[in-house]
Amino acid sequence: MLRPIVARAALVLALAGMGGCAAASQLAALRQVEFRFDHIGSPQVAGVPLERIRSYSDLSVTDAARIGMALTSGEVPMDLTVHVTGRNPESNAVTARLVAMDWAYLVDDREAVSGRLTDPVSFAPGAAQDIPLRVHLDLMEAFDERGRDLVEVGLALAGQGSGSHKVTFRIAPTVDTPLGPIQYPVPISFDISSNSGR
Repeated sequence: MLRPIVARAALVLALAGMGGCAAASQLAALRQVEFRFDHIGSPQVAGVPLERIRSYSDLSVTDAARIGMALTSGEVPMDLTVHVTGRNPESNAVTARLVAMDWAYLVDDREAVSGRLTDPVSFAPGAAQDIPLRVHLDLMEAFDERGRDLVEVGLALAGQGSGSHKVTFRIAPTVDTPLGPIQYPVPISFDISSNSGR
């Protein structure tokens, strides 16, 4: 499992004219919600599990054949689940409610795939919640790579590569507030490649 990466998200809000001191106090309390990258679960490329794979040379003959068939078909699907943990500290007296989360995977600073979680999640003070973000993409469509290089990109996305690619997972939570949903103005980024192979 990858070493957790912690990002304390600060909600930078323009409070002037947004409902007075009471609303400002409630909004300010939500700025302490902490999001943590926890791990990547069940990564697969063309149906080949990647948990035990660290490089192309680790593929069995059967695994390589399966990926080769996918390459021939012109589509190499990759599926994985990124687990992010959200925690509302005990010192925060307000229950925070996540109503949406935009996310994006970037490889070498280029967006490979993005999506949006729309299932609401509530965070009581002192409680942590797992937020599973399911990712699906066609590696051949997203990257101009073939064969071994494409497998290495897939391993990098799974957080298990050799570090030859810079991989970033970016989230932009939208939190419910007394004044309606407000999205974090600055996305939170997790450097997946810094923990590759750990």
